[in-house]
Amino acid sequence: MAEIFYTSDVHTYYWDTDYIRASAMEGGYFKTARHFAPDALIIDGGDVLQGSPFAQRQYKEGFPHLIQAEVMNAAGVAVYVPGNHDFDFGSELFMRFVEALDATLVCANLVDHSGRIKAAPYLLYTAADGITIAVVGVVTDYVNIWEGRETLGPLEVTDSVEAARAAYAAVRSEDADYTVLVYHGGYDDASHSAENRANELSALGFDILLTAHQHTVVHPYRLNGTLTLQAGSQAMHYAHVDLQRFSVTAAVLESGSGPVYEQAALSAVKARYEGRQLQLINTLAEPIGRTETIFSDRSKLDSALHGSTLADFFNAVQLRHTGSDISCVSLFNHPRSLGQVVTAGDVLAVYPFPNTLVVLQVDGKTLKQALERCASYFDLEEGRVKISDRFLIPKVEHYNYDYYQNLVYTFDLRQDLTKRVVLLEFDGIDLLSCPDYQLTLTLNNYRATGTGGYGFFAECPVIARYKSDVQDLILAEFAGGRTVCQPPPSTFSVIY
Repeated sequence: MAEIFYTSDVHTYYWDTDYIRASAMEGGYFKTARHFAPDALIIDGGDVLQGSPFAQRQYKEGFPHLIQAEVMNAAGVAVYVPGNHDFDFGSELFMRFVEALDATLVCANLVDHSGRIKAAPYLLYTAADGITIAVVGVVTDYVNIWEGRETLGPLEVTDSVEAARAAYAAVRSEDADYTVLVYHGGYDDASHSAENRANELSALGFDILLTAHQHTVVHPYRLNGTLTLQAGSQAMHYAHVDLQRFSVTAAVLESGSGPVYEQAALSAVKARYEGRQLQLINTLAEPIGRTETIFSDRSKLDSALHGSTLADFFNAVQLRHTGSDISCVSLFNHPRSLGQVVTAGDVLAVYPFPNTLVVLQVDGKTLKQALERCASYFDLEEGRVKISDRFLIPKVEHYNYDYYQNLVYTFDLRQDLTKRVVLLEFDGIDLLSCPDYQLTLTLNNYRATGTGGYGFFAECPVIARYKSDVQDLILAEFAGGRTVCQPPPSTFSVIY
């Protein structure tokens, strides 16, 4: 018997701490890794370096230590497939991390033109009973879209399907008992973009396909004859695959499920950084300022229909920083609010990602396209409004609905898709009648790449890029214990 233990999208959530809610959570890698059996093949599917306040603190300090590598080494990870967010801090940090790993970097579609690191297209593993497993890794093609050349440096991500196909042909000659493809990407969404290509990859012939990226628990099932699954995020779950000579069983388990094994090396790493963890929790709990009134992101549907004071606040911050004509922001998947007493943890809760700002030159035609995409967030059923499955299946994507400031616009949900924007004005100018009218738009670097169904933004001229992340800009609003006033509301309406 051979065993595989698999996690992905841990995002430096090592302790069972929900930093956002300042409470305990069920997951955390220190807790989950206790269930990894000795002598098993342990695989991590990427998104290791970024994502938690602990990682952000490392970033602010210039990464004086790489706890991520220490944790993975102590846990006995043998195969590491990078995730898209592992490149967020630049190629130098990524390569430092890979060099510090005991695990093999397995990624058939990653090339380092500098020659400093080498990604293996596959790894052959032989279990104690002689069962052999060939593990191939690929990362989502969208790394090239999200990360600019200045970030990737000498690194290049090639086509994931073509790379996996070539690697599969190579491993077939190795005569392994089982072939496993680890893909940092998910199952195809409604846009059928190259971001998530698991459906294509499942047809290549691999025995097992381990997916990631969508932060979703997908229990094992057959897709094009391939056994596939996804293990969620933040080590809330892990996957266990039991490989015998003539049978395979697999399950996605909660972090507290399964036998517990002594993990002395992992416990030592945890103890070494416990003081920093406690210091961070205390820092996040300290009040930094106040708001004049509660800035609320209500239910997702209610906010999208009637506006959000939290989105208004973010837009006001962005406009003050860049001085552009208009601004847009998205809110994240879970409703949040800023109370009247604000802590640093509150800011990270309402704006959890270290996005930066980009100013684009856009015209009326482009803005209409963008707002039509926003209007597709809604569906009408017997006169009642609901959030469309386009934003819910296979992945919940509330963050792809944007709120605009300094525009006047109206959605009419009774109209066909792509024809729902019936009013669009800037400073009294009818942009529907003047599609060539030029404006400057501030948005975050993620949206500026065109992802989320906004591909036309990628074709717009870039006026400016800002290095300061939005989290820091929001924190600066409360400098010196300042009280922040209620921002001007957005001016839009929805007819249904």
